[in-house]
Amino acid sequence: MKRLAVFLVIPLMVLAVAAAAWARPFPATDVRALGMGGAFVAAGDGIGAVQYNPALLGENTTVAVSVPNIVLRLEDHIGLEDLLNDLENLGPTDPAAQDILLRLEQEGGSVDVQGSVSAGAGFSAFGIGAGVSYGSLIFGTAFPSITSTTLPTLAGSLEYRAVEARQIILTGAKSFGNIVVGANLRQIDATVYSGSEDIFTDPGIGIGDVTSGTESDETATAIDVGVLFGLMPMVDVGIVARDVNGPSLGDIDFDPMYRIGAAVRLPMVTIAADLDISENSLEDATEYQEWALGAEFDVWAIALRAGLSNNSGLGGSPTLIHAGVGLGFLDIGAAFAQEGDYYMAGLNLNLGF
Repeated sequence: MKRLAVFLVIPLMVLAVAAAAWARPFPATDVRALGMGGAFVAAGDGIGAVQYNPALLGENTTVAVSVPNIVLRLEDHIGLEDLLNDLENLGPTDPAAQDILLRLEQEGGSVDVQGSVSAGAGFSAFGIGAGVSYGSLIFGTAFPSITSTTLPTLAGSLEYRAVEARQIILTGAKSFGNIVVGANLRQIDATVYSGSEDIFTDPGIGIGDVTSGTESDETATAIDVGVLFGLMPMVDVGIVARDVNGPSLGDIDFDPMYRIGAAVRLPMVTIAADLDISENSLEDATEYQEWALGAEFDVWAIALRAGLSNNSGLGGSPTLIHAGVGLGFLDIGAAFAQEGDYYMAGLNLNLGF
């Protein structure tokens, strides 16, 4: 646990708040969405939902303020804590170490940390929506890079990557009858960080120290585009393209991310489902292509939420169980998997009129 805690501290100490890059999941930025499994492309509303689909800001007549929206996410796809413990007292001539490195080379995967903090204000009236947000999104990843699995020269490293970005997000949306079109313009000010931790360094046992790594400051402009279709009075379908212009931060390219969602809005109940159309991966890190299912039950002044999500891009990935509650202007959400280290939690104050 100590070494896993050290890994988590590395990106969090370097980053204030950061933007996703590399093998990134679709960003988790809203606590209400967290409680519903992340299914929000067609089910969300207001300023807190614009990073899922900017068209959602133009659906209803509203004025809303979100201060703040905080979501944290940890996914250990490779059992990093067990890996570090197993290698702690092994050397490059040990067959047990060879077995571990062979498994890592074959299975790939990574440990991913994501955190977001956002605040914003927006309004929608007469079919036109506009808003401004300050969004900060963390994404850090660590994955093994194995260079030799042959005794007695076993070698490799744990590679660390992280991006720090502070984003000013301008959102506009326009309703055309049963169709709402929206867009985000995100101005990103970022710090990109990378480092590594050698396996089997002098004197040749266990994991070495984290190198100083590299750090650079970058800027970029990103564009998100979304559409919301009202198929029936109670059924909506949404499509969003995130980073559609393919922005770059230094030598890191942000590939566009595409997601589709549907929502059924019944009296007191909302049922939603989302599916990633695109798949994202970096080198041997985790591939992400997620689906999400969720529901919200409005009972008087309390909203009860539940959902499921799974990364189908990674074979054998566990299904996360989501739950959340809305108490007036306060939203709380969390998610976990019954097996492995997969955790999410969030808190939000959301004022709407």
